[in-house]
Amino acid sequence: MRAGRWRPLTEGAWILGPLLGFAAVSAFAVPPAALGALALAGLVTFAFRDPERAVREDSGVALSPADGRVLRVGRVFDEHWQCEMVEVAIFLALWNVHVQRAPLDGRVVAQRRRAGGYRPAMTAAATHGNNQLATYLRTPAGPCTVTQISGIAARRIVTWVGEGEGVAQGDRVGMIKFGSQVTLRVPSSSHLLVDVGDQVRAGVTPIARLTRLDQATQASVPA
Repeated sequence: MRAGRWRPLTEGAWILGPLLGFAAVSAFAVPPAALGALALAGLVTFAFRDPERAVREDSGVALSPADGRVLRVGRVFDEHWQCEMVEVAIFLALWNVHVQRAPLDGRVVAQRRRAGGYRPAMTAAATHGNNQLATYLRTPAGPCTVTQISGIAARRIVTWVGEGEGVAQGDRVGMIKFGSQVTLRVPSSSHLLVDVGDQVRAGVTPIARLTRLDQATQASVPA
């Protein structure tokens, strides 16, 4: 099921509802408190926004799965795919859009949650030590892993896709509530198109150029 553009805002209903209710009740009795509640509701609405994007579909390029700033690039061993991959870590500040998008066309073959801490999301320690959800995609260009990672303020990771579902490049796949980190892993043969410090946008910014696999090579990649 594809997530609609208003889905992120409904994820914030648990906090928007009480804030708006408090503002209505206190509007006449304590106007300053009502204004404060409305200001907070406005900030939450801004944080949960989900602007439409003109996705630059290209099967040979992995698009950014998240808005934010590139923290780190490097090579890591992916335990699910059992191979070395190129990893790009992206830091999402509180003012960034918190919706994640599929970097490539593919199929979700597995998802794994891992409990952890809530270290600052801009640190390397958060990448492997924080609460996170990894989504593994089989794509025409090979294996791909998108991992949503919590931060100090981010306490809930949401996914809108499940195992066995197909996704199109740029589809909304989930969100992390407030500041956080997202990592993208692509085949080690990929040519990176970004560097540390670059600003990226989900579904828009090219992250890496990939080599399309033939059917024989695809068959050898673990499910």
